[in-house]
Amino acid sequence: MQPLLFLSECEVIGLSTKIESVELSKTKEFQKFKGFLEQAKRVLITTHALPDGDGLGAEAALFHYLKRARKACRVYNPDLLPKRYRFLDPKNNILLGPGEVELWDTFDLWVIVDTNDPRRLGKLWGELNLRAKKIVFLDHHPVIQGATDLTYPPHATLVSDPASSSIGELLYHLFSELNLAKINKEVAMGLYVSIMTDTNSFRYARTTPLSHKISAEMIEQGVNPEEIYQAIYSSKELSHLQLLGTMLQNVKIGAGGKVAWLEMPLELRKKHGASSDDTQSFLNQLLLLKDAEVVCLFREEDDNQVRVSIKSKGTIIVNRVAMELGGGGHEFAAGLALSAPLEKTVDAVIKRLEAVIHAYEKFGKVPKNL
Repeated sequence: MQPLLFLSECEVIGLSTKIESVELSKTKEFQKFKGFLEQAKRVLITTHALPDGDGLGAEAALFHYLKRARKACRVYNPDLLPKRYRFLDPKNNILLGPGEVELWDTFDLWVIVDTNDPRRLGKLWGELNLRAKKIVFLDHHPVIQGATDLTYPPHATLVSDPASSSIGELLYHLFSELNLAKINKEVAMGLYVSIMTDTNSFRYARTTPLSHKISAEMIEQGVNPEEIYQAIYSSKELSHLQLLGTMLQNVKIGAGGKVAWLEMPLELRKKHGASSDDTQSFLNQLLLLKDAEVVCLFREEDDNQVRVSIKSKGTIIVNRVAMELGGGGHEFAAGLALSAPLEKTVDAVIKRLEAVIHAYEKFGKVPKNL
C-alpha cells in the first residue's frame, strides 16, 4: 500500500483547460490509461457518497460513452440516486446503488469519478478495491494534504486536473483523446449536467471559457438547458421550503459577520421529510449576505455523522481547513464529515475558520504555520 499523501508515488496525469494545449496522447500516463480502457471488457463506475450532479452526470456520460464503445459497464454507488437526478436514468437501470445491482466477482477496470479520497466511497472501497484489476480515479480536486493514513493500492492511478471546472470538462478532454466512440445525446446530457451543476450554473470562479464551449456543443447535441435546470432545481416540496424558512430564521454569524452558518439537526430534517440531498442548496442562500466571506452548513446525517459544507466567495481559501479535519475539496468549496456531536463540530470548524479569516485580515494571506 502506497501513501496517498505522496503523489510522487502515485501516477498523476495533469491536464490543461485549453483544448489546443492538451497533448495527453503523448504522455506515458495517458497511454497507460487509454490501454486500460481499450483492453477492459468489464468496467465498473462509481462516484462518492451523497452523490451530486457532477459525479452523477459524469457517471452517466462515461457509462453511455463506454457502452457505445462496446464495453460491459455497470454503475455502483455508495448511496441511491437522488430523486431530482432520476431524469438521467429514467428506467432506473443505470445509476444504481446498494441492493440494486449484482456485481461481477472481478472486473478489469474500476473508474471512480469526482473524488481522490477512498474514504468517500464508504464500505465500497474495502469491498471492491481488490476485486478490480485496475483502478483509475478521475478527479479535479486539489491533492489531499495531511492525511498520512490515507492510501492508494499499487494498482490505482490518479488522473486529476484541478483546473477543470468539473468532471464533465475533464471527461470531454478524455473522450476527445480516446476517440473510442461519438458523443450522442445521452453522453451530452451527462456532460452538461456535470458542468452546469459543479459551476453553480456557470457562476463559480472556476468556470472556464471551455465550460461554456462544451455546454454549447452539448446543446447542439439536443440537450435542453431549461428542462435540466427545472428537473434539478425546481424539485422542492413545500415542507422543504418551510424547513429552509426555519433554518434562515436561525442563521448564526462570527468574525464580525465574515462567517455565517446554518445548523440542521437530524430531528428537524426528518420532521420536514427532507433527505440530505433535498437540503444541498440551502447553503447558497447564505452567499446572499453582504458581509459574509465564508458560509457553512452543518447537517446531522442518518449515520450520526455531521457533514459540513463550506463555501467561500472567492477570497478566503477554505479547503485547507477541511483537509485538516479529514475532508477536502476545492479552494473555495470544500467539505468534511465528523463523528462528533453537532455542537462540538460547529465549535471546532467555526473557530478554525475565524482564525483563518483573522489571519487573512492581518497579513493579507494565511501563514502556512497557522
